[in-house]
Amino acid sequence: MQIYYPSLQAIEQQTMQLDCEQCGHCKQTHQLVSHGFIRKKRVGGEPEAVGNRVFCSNRLNHTGCGRTVQLYLDSTLRYLHYAGIAVVAFVLSLIAGMTIRNAYHHATGAVTPRNAYRWLKRLCAHLSVYHSLSHQAPLQNTADAALVVASNRRLRLLPLMSTFTLLLERFGQPLCAAYQRQLQRPFL
Repeated sequence: MQIYYPSLQAIEQQTMQLDCEQCGHCKQTHQLVSHGFIRKKRVGGEPEAVGNRVFCSNRLNHTGCGRTVQLYLDSTLRYLHYAGIAVVAFVLSLIAGMTIRNAYHHATGAVTPRNAYRWLKRLCAHLSVYHSLSHQAPLQNTADAALVVASNRRLRLLPLMSTFTLLLERFGQPLCAAYQRQLQRPFL
């Protein structure tokens, strides 16, 4: 079953056609039921719908497994407060030469960059996943390396920056949404 969708209308259309869909866990059909919206609190706003739950019903003469599947908007990162566009903007700001603090402030508007380091840790942990898409090691451009070293950047960010350049070439903008929609796996 597809997990990431471009709009809430596409998710709603999918949830209306659940009769023939197979549960990803127990592989039964005719057991899936729409189970309500997934909402996320956005910065300075009310919670907004970012997806829908689908329940493999084990109630009222259904023989499903009782597990849920969550269908998300492709721009949503599941366990982060910010949308995927903020994470991509953060990395693009780093590539442009900003400091971690300034890049995080530019992407999110937050004063303290405490989550920036968590994002970097998770992004660096996913480097092997990103590299597996092209089945080759990331290319290190010597001009990019000289620019980063000249601006006193940490060398640990070099692989992340070169990998994001390759991801942008492959998926384009918006990177997070295109990645999740095409591959049907989480960006982070």
